[in-house]
Amino acid sequence: MRLLAFILLFMILAASASLAAGLQITEIDVNVDYDEAYTYRVENRDRIDSNSVPVANGTRINVDVLPGSNLTLTLRVENTFQGEDPELRGVFATIVIEEIDDGADLEQDSIDFDLEPGNDERVDVKFQIPIDADAGLYNTLIEVEGEDRNGTSYITELNMDLEVKKQSHDIRITRVLLTPGTIDCDRKAKLTAEIANAGSNFENEVALEFKSGNLGINSFDKDISLESSDEASAEEKTYTKTLNIEVPSFLRSGAYPIFINLYWKNFVLFDQKTADLVVRDCISGTAPKPEITDREEIELIQPEDETQESLGEQVTATEEISILSGPAFVPIALGAAVIIVLAAVIVFGYLKTIKAR
Repeated sequence: MRLLAFILLFMILAASASLAAGLQITEIDVNVDYDEAYTYRVENRDRIDSNSVPVANGTRINVDVLPGSNLTLTLRVENTFQGEDPELRGVFATIVIEEIDDGADLEQDSIDFDLEPGNDERVDVKFQIPIDADAGLYNTLIEVEGEDRNGTSYITELNMDLEVKKQSHDIRITRVLLTPGTIDCDRKAKLTAEIANAGSNFENEVALEFKSGNLGINSFDKDISLESSDEASAEEKTYTKTLNIEVPSFLRSGAYPIFINLYWKNFVLFDQKTADLVVRDCISGTAPKPEITDREEIELIQPEDETQESLGEQVTATEEISILSGPAFVPIALGAAVIIVLAAVIVFGYLKTIKAR
C-alpha cells in the first residue's frame, strides 16, 4: 500500500515538474494602439499606450484598453533547462480573453518556435478589441506550451485581468466601403459608411458628412441618435449611410478624394476617413450596353438562314427602287401623253392660222 502511495506521489511530482520546469514566461509587455480616431486627439491622448506587466497570477494589465483598439501582448518565453537538458520544440503561446466579444471569447496564438536550453524568445499575440465591448474586467488566460524530442509536453499558465474602459464621448467611423473604387465608361459608384458609439453616453446630435468639391458631393445627415447602454443592440449603437454617386462624363481622369466626416454636437469633428475614387477615360468600343428597363423590354430572335437571305434580297430591292418600277408610273405616263397631244393640237392650230394670213 505504501509502495502504491509512493508511486502516486512520484507521478504527481513528475507531472508538476513537467508543467513548470523548462518553460517560463519571464516578461510581459502590453501595447495599445488607438489608430487615428479624432476622439483621442480632442482629449490630447497619445495614440499609443504601453506598459510592462508583472508576471504573476491575478495581475491587472495596467493599460487603457478602449473599445475598437488594437491590443498587443509581447511575451518573453525562456527554456530554463541547462546543459544537456532537452531542447523544447514547437513552442507557442495562446491567449484567451474570456467573454469580451458579446459573451464569446477572443483567442489568438503566436507563431511557434524552438528553444535551446538557456535561451529565450519574444513573441507577439495581437487582438482587436470589439467596438461594442462593454466596460469591465475580463479574465485573460495566458498559456505557453512546448515539447521535448521525446514528446513530453511542458506547459506554463497565467491568469490575469484585462480592463476595458470607455470614454464619456467616443464616436467612430467604423467602416467605409466605396464600390467600385475605379470607374471608366460606367460612371456610377456607391459609397457606404458606418458609424458607432463606443462611449458611455447616449448621443443624439451626431452628424455624418460626405464631401467632395471636385465630384460635387455635399451630403450632410444631422441629429443622428446612437445608444450607448450595455443592453442596447448593435443596430441601436450604429448608423449606416449609403450614397449613390454619378460622375459627369466630362470629368477628367484622376483620383478624387471623398471625405467622410463625423461630428459630435453636429459640428465638432470627431473622426474623419478618406476614400479615393479613381476616374479613368472611357476607351472607344468599351462603352457598356444600355440597361433594359421593365418598360422597355427588347427580345432579340435569331432568324433562320433562309429568312436572313430573303431579308437581304428585300433590302437590296429597296435600295434599287426607282420611279419607273413604282406603282405610280401608269397614271404619270397617261398624264404626260395627254399633255403631249394637247400641245401638238395647239401647235398645229397655230401654224394653220399663220398660213391662212
